[in-house]
Amino acid sequence: MASSTLSLKSLRDTSTLKSEISLLENEKNDFIAKLEREKKLVRKLQEDLLEQKKDFDHLEKQFHHFADIEADFEALQQEIQLERLENLLNIEKLETQNTSTDKKSKEEVKELQKELKELKKLDPVRLKRQVVDLKKKTITQASENKAINTALVTTRKELKETTAEKDKFDSELKAALSESHSFWQSKDGEWVLIETGLVLKEEDAPKNEDDRVTRIRCLNLTTGTSVLSNELITEGKEKDLASWLGEMEIPEDVSKEAGKRLKKIAADLEDEDD
Repeated sequence: MASSTLSLKSLRDTSTLKSEISLLENEKNDFIAKLEREKKLVRKLQEDLLEQKKDFDHLEKQFHHFADIEADFEALQQEIQLERLENLLNIEKLETQNTSTDKKSKEEVKELQKELKELKKLDPVRLKRQVVDLKKKTITQASENKAINTALVTTRKELKETTAEKDKFDSELKAALSESHSFWQSKDGEWVLIETGLVLKEEDAPKNEDDRVTRIRCLNLTTGTSVLSNELITEGKEKDLASWLGEMEIPEDVSKEAGKRLKKIAADLEDEDD
């Protein structure tokens, strides 16, 4: 606030001059204080902008990571489809071969039986030799048929195992792609919590969406390492905290937030069952 115009008489008054100087000093101090606040605000905005850039860089890395996973999945899916088609063609070929061999064998047996009937009227020695040959052919054909049937069973088993592995990979990919966004992040920006339906190696892939198990992934943004939740602790001094798979040390406040999320997931499942 600018001071009012002073008369020459007022200027001769020393107290008036001191008062005016004091007023100017106060205005100066107010302006300096305001300038400091503006500087702090600018620094705060710069820090916020830097944090936003870090978050953006992290999300961009995640996007490229999941894009690579999706590309690998498509390639694997094509490979599995080709393998399945080859297996089906092999099975069809074996079945056709088996059917053709059986038909041929029946025709040969029929022909030999006809020939045997004729031989009975002619030569007992020749008849005996023909019977021996017929038995040998029958035994050989039975062995061949058994080998073909064994190959069919093995091929069908391999096809079933390949289909099961593909279904499990589908489930793992779906769970990985669902981890696009975190539901909680620590104030220091070091820890994030993400819901995931990832299936462990020792677990079977869920048959449907209702059987899917939801876990919490705790990710350290500084080191890039992560760990999955095990269960919600319901007793003792660590009650309502999430326990973790592995030896990674997780801060208590992070485990507490994960525990809250696990309790909410359990409550939602109970509501759905009701």
